[in-house]
Amino acid sequence: MSASAAAPAAPAAHSHRARYLLVWVALMSLTALTWGLSRLHIPGGGGVAVALTIASVKGALVALFFMHLYDQKGPNRLVLLTALVFVALLVLLTLLDSATRFPLANPPDAETAPARIRDAILNEARPPGR
Repeated sequence: MSASAAAPAAPAAHSHRARYLLVWVALMSLTALTWGLSRLHIPGGGGVAVALTIASVKGALVALFFMHLYDQKGPNRLVLLTALVFVALLVLLTLLDSATRFPLANPPDAETAPARIRDAILNEARPPGR
């Protein structure tokens, strides 16, 4: 037996630096978008929906690329997809429950309280006389 026949050839190492850099840039952009949208104070459930969508995309990017699910075959991808579907279902059911409650079950100033609290905090932070 020759030495070259006994030792199999080592597979070529693949560098995924460009892919990781692209995913990192996407995650940083989505984080900046999340921060920017938090300053807009979107009324109603729209802000929550946008924030959850961005968080889901970021979580999927982390799972696919940094947990290497992108390179895996069917069953592992199916587990990720099933988990995402169940999380979306739970969030949707929670939002539907909150949206369909009897109005008296919600706090009295649920819509205007955050703005009043923010204004009260900002007014306390200003020195007297300004």
